[in-house]
Amino acid sequence: MRFSDPQKFTIISAVIIICVTIATGYTASVFYRQTMIERELNSVHDLVQVIAREEEAEQEFSAQDLKNYTERAANEHLSHTFGALTRLPGFFQVRVFNSDQTIAWSTTTEFIGTKQTQHIEAVARALSDGALSAFSPGLAEANNDHLIEFYVPFGLGAEGSAMAGVVGLYRSSASIDAAIQQGVHLLWLVNGVGGIILYFALYRLFLTVHHERDKISSRFEKLTTDHKRLIQIEKLSAMGQMVTEVAHQLNNSLVGVVNLAELAELEIGNPARVKELLHQVRTAGEHCREYMQNVLRLGHLTRSERQVTDLDRLARETAAFFQQSLGGHPRVTFEAPAEPITCEVDPVLIRNALFNVIHNAAQVDQNGPIVVSCSRKQRDGKWGCNLTVSDRGPGIPPEVADKVFIPFFTTRSDGTGLGLPIAQHIAILHGGIITAENRPDGGSRFTIWIPEIEMTREIENSAC
Repeated sequence: MRFSDPQKFTIISAVIIICVTIATGYTASVFYRQTMIERELNSVHDLVQVIAREEEAEQEFSAQDLKNYTERAANEHLSHTFGALTRLPGFFQVRVFNSDQTIAWSTTTEFIGTKQTQHIEAVARALSDGALSAFSPGLAEANNDHLIEFYVPFGLGAEGSAMAGVVGLYRSSASIDAAIQQGVHLLWLVNGVGGIILYFALYRLFLTVHHERDKISSRFEKLTTDHKRLIQIEKLSAMGQMVTEVAHQLNNSLVGVVNLAELAELEIGNPARVKELLHQVRTAGEHCREYMQNVLRLGHLTRSERQVTDLDRLARETAAFFQQSLGGHPRVTFEAPAEPITCEVDPVLIRNALFNVIHNAAQVDQNGPIVVSCSRKQRDGKWGCNLTVSDRGPGIPPEVADKVFIPFFTTRSDGTGLGLPIAQHIAILHGGIITAENRPDGGSRFTIWIPEIEMTREIENSAC
């Protein structure tokens, strides 16, 4: 059987309210019963002390009566002195113990001269240090009413003298129990009414929260459905972007192939020059083939085929190929580093990234020269290689400085806005970064920083 949330709340609340009410009533009854018994004990103690002192002052009672309790006169004195206790409410029995812990007088005569008690240790403690004791329940009457046993020491003679005896008073606890029971019933009633009021208040709050939760759940389901639709749209958008990127990359290489072929036609009478140009065409074709293989392995792009590569040589070849593809205008120059720089990279991807940056510089600076340089540079405590492309164009306007790497953003009517974002993606894939800045003497500078072998391996391992 399944319960709804409101039914579960009702059952749990009812159980809690009942348990709290019963526990509170029981705890209160035990506490107040003990408190009332202790207060009653103190009252009996004061009463016994007053009676004993008054009778001693009137020479109607003395310590000798407790020792000589078998004599008739002593018995009369004891009966006259402690008989008044029999008029207490709920009286059942009185026993007077002397210093020998023997019953010197009792309302039950057969106990006189014995040590009949269930708590002889309480009598001994009262005689030794004057301690008061109370026990409940004690003996039982014929009607099964519980009794309270009081053990009250009393002294005779000078103040501070030893205890002369102990009064054992047995009285019914019916009046105390009746008062406690009445208080418990009242406490249960108050707790019950308060619990019911609290239940309805909490139940209303619960229903409000429950309904709001249902609304939120319904909205969440709707958002989930909308999110799935958005994901599908994003997939289609990503597919379109991928197709555009592929077309952009192939177009760059094919433009170079067409230009090289035209140059070869013009140099038909120069076999050596034609051979050189055909070699460049072949290189461009191989680049296209390698790029298409990477596209076919798009799902494993983060696991690109990296190898130890001489980056200054790669940058030199890329600059030369771009120069040939443009027919020598604008002029592209290369500044070689003092010593070879090697990094563990995917040469095809790095070549594409650098080609895109050079192509971007050629579009903004058609007069040149465009300077490509390779240098070793430290960034954030790690050594790496800077592939820098500098131009002397108009520079980067401040209003577009933070948008140059956003896909499809372009300031040219014939631009795709994909070249620099692709270069940034490739740099990040290698654990590097690409930056753009204006040169102090005019133009702009784009720098691709690639970490050296150790750093690149860490990035590759984390990507896997």
